[in-house]
Amino acid sequence: MSDNTITLDDIFALFRESEQQRQEYQHQAELEMAEIRKTIEQTNKQIEQTNKQVGGLTSRWAEFVENLIKPAAARIFREQGIDVHYTAMRVKGDDDRGSMEIDILVENGNEIVAIEVKSHLEIRNVKRFLEVLARFKEAFPKYKNHKVYGAVAGIKIDEKADEYATQEGLFLIEPAGDSVIIANSQNLQPRIW
Repeated sequence: MSDNTITLDDIFALFRESEQQRQEYQHQAELEMAEIRKTIEQTNKQIEQTNKQVGGLTSRWAEFVENLIKPAAARIFREQGIDVHYTAMRVKGDDDRGSMEIDILVENGNEIVAIEVKSHLEIRNVKRFLEVLARFKEAFPKYKNHKVYGAVAGIKIDEKADEYATQEGLFLIEPAGDSVIIANSQNLQPRIW
């Protein structure tokens, strides 16, 4: 007959061994978590750096598109019977809801065309610009007695965006050769704000 009696010392020995294993596992888990945190931090830094680089490219691309449209803006609107003669870029204004920026503004004594420029024009851009136009005279009170027209421009224009812009009474500017044209002038009823 063998003596299989478990003593209190045996139980305490098991607890000590179990506690030692738990501490080793916890230490290993903490080391692994520290490594994961370090990897996440490095990844976040890389993402931040990439975002800055992409933001810089996007900004330069937007400037390129604006500079393509600006020289032709007065001409294309004169062809539409809006005799504008002054052109400005990145015009900023404020109202009680915050600030806004108009990419290109062309004007004469009583008419203004506010132009939103995107490299890739989508419906959401058109919707946002319509909200800007609704606030325009609050943000630019010196133009409160002017007729304000809106225009959207893009190098690439989604099909639904061009239809929506036309439906909402916005001029649609797109590239044509080495300049730009108003692409929807045939079927547009320009809206006045």
